[in-house]
Amino acid sequence: LINVWGADHHGYIVRIKAAMASLGLDPERLEIEITQLVDLLKDGEPVRLSKRAGNVVELRDVIDEVGVDAARLTYLLQSVDSRQTVDLAEVASQGMDNPVFYVQMAHARIHGIARRAQEAGLERGPLASAPLDVLVHERELDVLRSLSELPEVVAVAARDRAPHRITTWVRELAGAFHGFYHDCYVVGEGIGAELADARLQLVEATRIGLTIGLDLLGVSAPEQL
Repeated sequence: LINVWGADHHGYIVRIKAAMASLGLDPERLEIEITQLVDLLKDGEPVRLSKRAGNVVELRDVIDEVGVDAARLTYLLQSVDSRQTVDLAEVASQGMDNPVFYVQMAHARIHGIARRAQEAGLERGPLASAPLDVLVHERELDVLRSLSELPEVVAVAARDRAPHRITTWVRELAGAFHGFYHDCYVVGEGIGAELADARLQLVEATRIGLTIGLDLLGVSAPEQL
């Protein structure tokens, strides 16, 4: 059994486990993860919180302002045992400085490439016979290296109860793909059939990787933004 508690409840761990032992239950069956508090900013200014004054911002308020995807991904940018500072205005923005927009834009660009390829009459061939050896551009290799890390990243994240590792990987994959998107054309003049097929395979692999990562984080993967 895993419980997730706020840092202000740390002192209850010993009491709860002692109570379990007194009831004949194995205290080791309960795993407690402690999360640090989040400092909120709005347009760079601290949001002053006070329970006594009734000035409290609940998670539902944050979700109403920035959306579920932004709230989840932003909170998982760092380890839960690290205190975070979140600027609500930045998280709600539609720009590449917003990590949520940055990742989802990569996924949307993938679908844009797929649409343009379809319009040009290009189709991916069978993966088993794809000429992947033509993928030698540094941007292509960056994407391939990032994709190869996914199994280990997921395993470590599960073992260490560290979902932020998946968030970090998703952002790195998105960054590698944005570089590929700018420097390596998939559809256009001068792109031979073999290279186009290999790059379409790479684009599809990236789509699958981003979808897996975002799904594990509970974040949507939109086809358009």
